[in-house]
Amino acid sequence: MITAGIVDDDRQTVEVFAEYLEMCKVTVVARGYDGKDAVEIYKNLKPDVIFLDLTMPVYDGIYALSEIRSVDKNANIVVITADLKKEMEERMHELNPTEVLIKPFDVEKILAILDKITTPVPAPTNRTKSALVGFTIEQALLEIGKSAVDEVGDRLYEKHGCYFSDCLEHPEYLSVILREIFGGSHVVIVKSIRDRLAEFEDQQPFSNFLLTISN
Repeated sequence: MITAGIVDDDRQTVEVFAEYLEMCKVTVVARGYDGKDAVEIYKNLKPDVIFLDLTMPVYDGIYALSEIRSVDKNANIVVITADLKKEMEERMHELNPTEVLIKPFDVEKILAILDKITTPVPAPTNRTKSALVGFTIEQALLEIGKSAVDEVGDRLYEKHGCYFSDCLEHPEYLSVILREIFGGSHVVIVKSIRDRLAEFEDQQPFSNFLLTISN
């Protein structure tokens, strides 16, 4: 069983990503919200891989990468960023992250990275479909911007007390909120979600979820 730590200053991103990794049979041993947390997680728990956001306030991903590399030059550190500036790219090259993922990233890339670290990742099971849907919704919204993720996520929680992963069971919540926020443009987000879940569209409860958000 592979173990992982997730570090990102956005708590909802951490939770959705943690659910997806658990779906992939990865045990998430710790969650952190800045670079200092990442260093402590690695020193104390030594997870097989750290998923590390690059841009965080105060202690950023560069700080964490540098500190962890000083402890273990072979640590598996996957850096996640939405904007890789030249100066950061040069600094990261020196610190040699295991992989770099550019947001929004897709499921296949994550699976490929996990496959390099350990044995092949099992396919999703019925018990973990909600996590896959939650992750897919977030990635579709990230194509618009992080503000879209935050706005939809906040409204879901404020109105219904739920997260993206709960939308498989309650697709009507997501459908209404997407229309409230984006109006007719919500069809672009729905199309992105449908495309990402295309291989599951004939399976329940995915088919019901996709039908509800499309109508």
